[in-house]
Amino acid sequence: MIKCPYCGFTGDLKDFKLLREPWKFNFYIVRRLECPKCHGIFQYYQGETKSKKVVEFVIRMKPRPK
Repeated sequence: MIKCPYCGFTGDLKDFKLLREPWKFNFYIVRRLECPKCHGIFQYYQGETKSKKVVEFVIRMKPRPK
């Protein structure tokens, strides 16, 4: 389950809009997502360390200029 850092909406990956193709950053797979409720944009990092610990977190993105 992924939680939007702006409004707190919680859902599966399929509930969020994927804004670009996922890419690798170290051992993470990074996805840029848009919340279906508040339309906030954030990056979702998910990966597994060498010791097999699953790590995931989100980073809020700067709002787009209008």
